[in-house]
Amino acid sequence: MAADHDHRSPFMDWPNDAGFEATAECREAVELPVTGSIPWQVAGTLYRVGPGTYKVAGSKYQLSHWFDGFTHLHRFQLVAQPTGTCRVRYSSQRQVDRLVEEARKSGTLEGITFGQKRDPCASIFQKVKSFFRPSFNTKDPGLVNAGVTVHANIPGVPPHLKSSDPLAGVRQFHSLTTMTDANILKHVDPETLEPIGVTRQDVLHPELRGPLSCAHAALDPTTGDLFNYNLDLGRYATYRIFRTSAATGQTDILATISGPTVKPAYLHSFFLSADYVILCIWPCIFAAAGVKILWERNMVDAMRFDSNIQTRWYVVDRKHNRGVVAAFLSPAFFSFHTINAWQTDNGDGTVDIMCDIIQYPTDEMIRRGYYESMVSTGSDVEKYFGSEASRPSLVRYRLPSVPKDSRVELPTNDANIPQADVLLKIEGEGVGDLPTINPCFASKKTRYVYNVVNQGKSSFFDGIAKVDLETQKVLIWSHDRHTPGEAVFVPDGANAAEDAGYLLSIVLNGDTGTSYLLCLNARDMTEVGRADCAAAVGFGFHGTHYPLQLSSK
Repeated sequence: MAADHDHRSPFMDWPNDAGFEATAECREAVELPVTGSIPWQVAGTLYRVGPGTYKVAGSKYQLSHWFDGFTHLHRFQLVAQPTGTCRVRYSSQRQVDRLVEEARKSGTLEGITFGQKRDPCASIFQKVKSFFRPSFNTKDPGLVNAGVTVHANIPGVPPHLKSSDPLAGVRQFHSLTTMTDANILKHVDPETLEPIGVTRQDVLHPELRGPLSCAHAALDPTTGDLFNYNLDLGRYATYRIFRTSAATGQTDILATISGPTVKPAYLHSFFLSADYVILCIWPCIFAAAGVKILWERNMVDAMRFDSNIQTRWYVVDRKHNRGVVAAFLSPAFFSFHTINAWQTDNGDGTVDIMCDIIQYPTDEMIRRGYYESMVSTGSDVEKYFGSEASRPSLVRYRLPSVPKDSRVELPTNDANIPQADVLLKIEGEGVGDLPTINPCFASKKTRYVYNVVNQGKSSFFDGIAKVDLETQKVLIWSHDRHTPGEAVFVPDGANAAEDAGYLLSIVLNGDTGTSYLLCLNARDMTEVGRADCAAAVGFGFHGTHYPLQLSSK
């Protein structure tokens, strides 16, 4: 580490500040100039969501953690042309202007955040008072900062929160929903990107009353059914695994997991295989049964990672209402993102379930998410650089001999719970985070994983890697001083090969302070084309691509 680093210049000479301070809107769609070509196979709509900026204009107040950044929603319309290419039209809208204005006027934000650093001089009275402040105002979506994932046309959206456009019935999208790691669904007009309203999960089912949930709800690739969990806090943590049917809109509780060994943990994602939901509870635990969240008024300061507590795996039947059918243990780890899960039949009435995941030795990556450590001119930019505690691994676990038909009594003694097997572990410069796969291979055996990586060139991400899980070979796209975001895989539609398709990623050009939509050939990781934006697009979290053939229901 360079102890004499000047914080006024970009760390490692890799500027990225513009991607964390993006405020420019584009409410009327504009056509973007294209270099190279964007192939017709990616025609459709790409929605992207995440923080735009963490600063409040006209105020000294600013946000501390990336996960709390003020949400900005983007839409890229990829329009096929007779030439075999696509035109690209872009629009965007900030989602919480009223929340920003509240922060500007008051110099603070009330309620629970993910990781906002609080005034250490706050009185006990002020902390106790925060216990009784609602975490959001459902009547004003402009105050609700929920923007980690984005989904169109998911089941369970109330009719009054679907698009009111008279053409909505013939258009591809009738609803757009953004989510975060809480019991919140924020609804947005899919055409104008205007926030419409907010609901809680108890609209789906009255038992889904817990305050926490998972930003990465899973969708069945065939039926469109939505799966998630709701976490209720109390003497014992209670996880309710639920399904909302795309056909009927009805929500059913598939399993309730609770008891003295079940801890309230920060779980950002879970697994979905063909027949099962797999909830993996790693020991990043909310202290004092979750009450500390209220005291600290943020989630980060209420968490503790306990390496002495084993990771617990629960396998929940999602087809035949058998509840929890198996449980497993493994050594402690932390994760943000699962990758994929699939099953192999053993021919004896059981299946093995394979689970691919990006994992870390501890929860240090949460602390690395503070702006002061990620922004290239941040005051603490060197603190975690090169730390082994936040080095990611790509791991494949096997959950053996899960019963296909029977319902089993789960052991009450951990000594009788079997261990999950580690089949594969890959480390090195090809492993990062924000993993994606070919969506046609969801719940099927996966060979290729794409993720954004840090090769030690910057304070954030510096490349997009393709990892071959069979050969462990890695291909990396990287451009000096250009910072990529999550790479979304779009199949080419003509070839059944797993890597036949394209990757779409929003990249910041650190030299110009503007962004572009990058299109890579997923097979060889070479650039096919790019569409240039006139301003920086914020370093968001996740995006979803919808091909033109998606039908609206």
